[in-house]
Amino acid sequence: MLWRISFTVLLLSAVLYAPWWLALLLALWGAFYFSRYYEIILLGVLTDLLYGTSGGMLIGYGMEGFLLGAAIFVAMERIKRELR
Repeated sequence: MLWRISFTVLLLSAVLYAPWWLALLLALWGAFYFSRYYEIILLGVLTDLLYGTSGGMLIGYGMEGFLLGAAIFVAMERIKRELR
């Protein structure tokens, strides 16, 4: 549990301070390593709120981070189910 919390703090730091591609790689790894890593969806929403553009689909913000986080979550859960 401590490892998961530590990784989530690391991923949050990457969303805030690192390039987008590093945060994406960490999110993919976390979604693959941890079971039911719901935090990726919340961090996608945070990314939308911080870096989203106006005129998007949801209250003036884009939904790209949320949709990408949800897609990664679903894809990794299916991949893990097939591999185990």
